[in-house]
Amino acid sequence: MSAMTDFTQVNHLPNVWLDNWKKEGKKVLGYVCSYVPDELIDAAGILPVRIRARGSADTPMADALMSPTTCSFARCVLEGASRKEYEFLDGLVGCNSCDQARRLFDNLRFKAPFPYHYFLSVPATFNSVTVDWFKHELSKFKEDLRNHFGVAITDDGLKKTIDVYNTTRDLLNQLYSLRKDEAPRFSGTEVMHIVLASVSLPKETFNDLLASMLQEAETREAKKNYRARIMLVGSHLDDPEFVRMIEDLGGIVVTDYLCFGRRYFTDLVPEDSDPLGALAQRYLSRVPCPRMSGGHPKRANFVKEQIKEFNVDGAIMQRMKFCPTWWGETFMLQSELKEAGVPCLELEKEYMLSGTGAMKTRIQAFLEALEGR
Repeated sequence: MSAMTDFTQVNHLPNVWLDNWKKEGKKVLGYVCSYVPDELIDAAGILPVRIRARGSADTPMADALMSPTTCSFARCVLEGASRKEYEFLDGLVGCNSCDQARRLFDNLRFKAPFPYHYFLSVPATFNSVTVDWFKHELSKFKEDLRNHFGVAITDDGLKKTIDVYNTTRDLLNQLYSLRKDEAPRFSGTEVMHIVLASVSLPKETFNDLLASMLQEAETREAKKNYRARIMLVGSHLDDPEFVRMIEDLGGIVVTDYLCFGRRYFTDLVPEDSDPLGALAQRYLSRVPCPRMSGGHPKRANFVKEQIKEFNVDGAIMQRMKFCPTWWGETFMLQSELKEAGVPCLELEKEYMLSGTGAMKTRIQAFLEALEGR
């Protein structure tokens, strides 16, 4: 079985990897936002898994509990929990990433509870005061894990875990670097499968699989026949089929600004200082999500740098319906990119992939316009 097959299969929750982990008597904690430092969970000997709800078709139970203007991701996760689809979890870690995520955590806690719940308070600004504050919040989380699960998280153990996670980030950066080639050897669809696997597998296992794949990269067939090089920008996206739709129409996704992408792994955790302080520093100073106040200039500069570095022809700005943090951000980013001469296509979509006919028409027209430039 190839590493790519492993990466593809692991993206379904639960999966054989999780089943085997649980059979060994080990614990699994879910989390819903990339601002939760999963290193801290891993250092406790617990497998952190980023929660997804792919495959959800309707949300009748969640619709009865949440506002109809709540994003469909939050409603799909609540629906899945109500239907006992996350029984493999020993608990859930939430954070104040956005109002939708807060309400999801509240509903899960009271309407579809797990054995363990923890809500992590994450500052929305980055400065020396908020880093100290976040370090204190992480110390409380660490203590709560110790009390509930009876595990010890030592500084040495946390430093070793940080080293493993930084290796993951290095490997993913190597993978993305290969996409700068005129004829990339990895499609955007394959890369999304790989990134999704990075938040589903034990990091040591994932690192071994990806390192092996990167060593064999030269033997892969290069992607030569495409109409335009695309950057994906926007809110929560964990569906490789959406990326496949773009690439089946002749585009090739060469980079992104997504939380299941560059925002997850780009910045390393400093390894030469107090580990809790280093985690607090990295997670607040990393390439920011729109939840971070005052971070727009850094976001815009990062997107523009990626467009230049990866020789992007156009950006597709995908935004989940009722995602408040991305409404304004998409407007500002799109305006700045147009001023910089970068063509943009804005797509509003639900978490469940629907209305594909209309989206395909718009994507095809966008690719044709890029091809004719």
